[in-house]
Amino acid sequence: MDSRPLNIDGSQSGPPLRIAAVAGSENAVERSPSSVPGAGGRQAALARYGILDTEAEADFDAIVKVASEACGMPVSLISLLDSDRQWFKAETGFGRRETPLAESICAHAVTQGDVFVIPDTTADARTAGNPLVTGEPYVRFYAGVPLETAEGVALGTLCVLDTKPNRLTEAQAFILRTLARQVMTLLELRRSARDRSEVDRRNKAILESAIDYAIISMDLSGRVTSWNPGAERILGWNEPEIVGRHAHVFFTEEDTQAGLPEKEMGAALLHGRGTDERWHRRKDGTRFWANGEMMPLRDEAGKPEGFIKILRDRTEQRLAAQRQHDDAEFMRSVLSASADCIKVLDLDARLTFMSEGGMRVMEVDDFAAIEGCPWPDFWEGQGNADALAAVATAKAGGTGHFQGPAPTMAGTPRWWDVQVTPICDDEGRPARLLSVSRDITVQKSAEHLISASEARYRGMFTGMQEGFFTGELLRDAAGAATDFRFLETNPAFVAQSGLPADTAGRTMREAVPDIAQDLIDAYARVVDTGVPETFEIAVPSLDRTFEVRAHSEGAQRFAALFLDISRRKQGEARRAAMTELGDRLRDVADQTEIAAIAAEIMGRTLGLSHAGYGTVDAEREAIVIARDWTAPGYASIAGMHRFRDYGSFIEDLKAGETVVVGDVMRDPRTMHDPDAWTAIGAHALLDMPMLEHGRFVGMFYALKPVPHAWTDDEIAFLRSVTDRTRAAIARAEAEERQRVLNLELGHRMKNTLAMVQSIATQTMRNATDMETAKDVLAGRLIALGKSHDLLLGGAVGSTPLKTLIYSALQPHQDRPDRFAMRGPDVNVGAKAAMSLALILHELATNAAKYGALSTAGGRVSIAWEITECAADARMTLCWSETGGPAVAPPTRTGFGSRLIGRGLAGNFGGEVDLSYPVTGAICTIGAPLKGLQAEDAPAER
Repeated sequence: MDSRPLNIDGSQSGPPLRIAAVAGSENAVERSPSSVPGAGGRQAALARYGILDTEAEADFDAIVKVASEACGMPVSLISLLDSDRQWFKAETGFGRRETPLAESICAHAVTQGDVFVIPDTTADARTAGNPLVTGEPYVRFYAGVPLETAEGVALGTLCVLDTKPNRLTEAQAFILRTLARQVMTLLELRRSARDRSEVDRRNKAILESAIDYAIISMDLSGRVTSWNPGAERILGWNEPEIVGRHAHVFFTEEDTQAGLPEKEMGAALLHGRGTDERWHRRKDGTRFWANGEMMPLRDEAGKPEGFIKILRDRTEQRLAAQRQHDDAEFMRSVLSASADCIKVLDLDARLTFMSEGGMRVMEVDDFAAIEGCPWPDFWEGQGNADALAAVATAKAGGTGHFQGPAPTMAGTPRWWDVQVTPICDDEGRPARLLSVSRDITVQKSAEHLISASEARYRGMFTGMQEGFFTGELLRDAAGAATDFRFLETNPAFVAQSGLPADTAGRTMREAVPDIAQDLIDAYARVVDTGVPETFEIAVPSLDRTFEVRAHSEGAQRFAALFLDISRRKQGEARRAAMTELGDRLRDVADQTEIAAIAAEIMGRTLGLSHAGYGTVDAEREAIVIARDWTAPGYASIAGMHRFRDYGSFIEDLKAGETVVVGDVMRDPRTMHDPDAWTAIGAHALLDMPMLEHGRFVGMFYALKPVPHAWTDDEIAFLRSVTDRTRAAIARAEAEERQRVLNLELGHRMKNTLAMVQSIATQTMRNATDMETAKDVLAGRLIALGKSHDLLLGGAVGSTPLKTLIYSALQPHQDRPDRFAMRGPDVNVGAKAAMSLALILHELATNAAKYGALSTAGGRVSIAWEITECAADARMTLCWSETGGPAVAPPTRTGFGSRLIGRGLAGNFGGEVDLSYPVTGAICTIGAPLKGLQAEDAPAER
């Protein structure tokens, strides 16, 4: 190395050392420090490094001390040029941390590409008037090396100063260059550590928000090694209780016996992911259903070293704190072991010199083994091409720079930042080349880790189903929170809130001007107190409700996790509605009131515009709404509506199918009648028909004023309301029928007792002896009883005529052909049934005593027919006897004949004709069909 001294004017006895700038004189170009090129880029670069105004650090302090000692100068500075000042990260012998930029000599040095020397500051026009030269500390000598980033931005200088004119040897210049690179190495490592810390901070924010998710790590045997707060809340054990225990403890016994935990770990190792969805066990023994994933944890070599299991959460950041600690330790070890590999090449790029530190970092045991070897040959592929290009640039007088991978002599892979500069001869031509390789393996590794961590964070951040955002409070001059700015939002939050995708960077009031101040106050409390809060937010425009869990992130920042609890809240509202419906319908008997209550509850619960129940007019194909429910601001639609005026879905309703239409303007069943739907303000409908014996008799309807995608839960709720209402209506109808039946039976009982009294009186009045009277009365009462059996056995107040005749004559049916019956099917009402039964009993009794039924060969024919006439339809019934003894007309009219002719037939407006031809008695009864079918029981006489 050439160590010939420099003269005070920069000249040298012999070939000159190439210096970036020497002391000028009257020809020096004066440049204001504030106009130094690249000032804008420098401020941005300094901001990325975050170095300005930081505390003193031993590593930087050591560098200025080495520079001062090596150069024999009393002052050494690491100077960084801010917008209006130069600030010293480290200094020795100066005693100040900053000076105005206008006093900066370093501002001239940063424009140079190499060591910048001013042998005598009083003789240089650029510095002669500088306050640091004219006053304390009376600087007379300056030498500095620019501190350049990999992008070529000069941040400042590493410089030495003296209070007397001085000179700088080539060795000292070499040392300054080397130390300047060491400063940049420290700055790069410091920036990498800071970037990684920010990523870990965001990961920690996600982990702390996800308190509903259990994140559990295990070793390869399945024993728990860590346990997050979400796991403690969900499973019950705290971390000290569970760490070291096997994962079997929170699996069910049957799953453990079936080996499912081991199968899940095996799937994770085989496929990279093991999933499960099954019952798990809490500390108190209760079970819960969990959706989980298990993934293998791998070391840097990709070898499995354990598992991570996530229950209800997909985050993988539980061990972020440990990784941060490990990364910090790694960074410190890299910093303590860092060194540059400094080499001198001839113009053929062959190695002629390597520093001791370079030999150590390159793992070179004997430099002689590689001396004279072409330096570019140590690089492969693109690295070789970059090395050749850097050499060519340096030989042309420039600075060659590249980054690339290359192994050490021991085969250890490394990443290097390489700079190749010319060492010029006395005539300023490159005579040799200086190659400085800086080991940036740690930096590249850190970048890889940061990238991987960022990718994991970003994947989780964008893929999680729960909404998440970070925000920063904005306050007025009095300190009151007035708004907040979105810093980050994940896609789930954008979808949940309905805000634009580019919300990040905007304020809440810019996005939603009328946002409630209560929400901003809630976030302000979280920031001010540091206490997390959980509260609910309803978004009516989206028909959604969210549970928000907010916590502070320091300063004015906070984070919020949004859980969609809409279905839970809707379910609670529907269950409450069903309870209310049951309570309100319990004592209501009016069917119209029952339907109105159901419509009101259904409308409020489902957020409808119209709801109600209507009866169906089958002939007109219309629904008649007696009373409906409408939301405030909507007009009633009570009245009659023809189904076909609104579309073509009536056939579905007739078939008992629920009609669900999300948008009446698009559904093919309703889109052709838009005016009808507009008239009633409906855009979505849900119709649920009611059928009785297969007939469409009624319908519940639900309408919304906007298109709506009806959910299965809403349809199920409407069906439950319909079923509950049907049951209430059926109960009311049954109670009404029972009341009518009780009145009817009471009325009939009174009439029956009156008839029994009349029969008994007449029987006893005409009886010749008690025995005969007893038999006659018993027979008549039996016939009366059978008529009641007929009425009570069928529909109230009505019985078939054939059944009535058969029942009345059954006691005399001693052979199949004894009676012949013919006539159309017709029912007999309550007013005539008992009378006809008694008439037939009297005729059969007389026939058994004196007529056709008194002989073995006698027969009776009963025939009836219905004839139409101008006034009304009439029925004629004829009783005709044959085969009995010869008949003679009676000499007197007995009670039975009077009962038949004047009493019983009159109950239904009938007329009786009795004749006695010798072949057998004939009784003809004629009456209006309307009178025979009347439902009123006979009146008392």
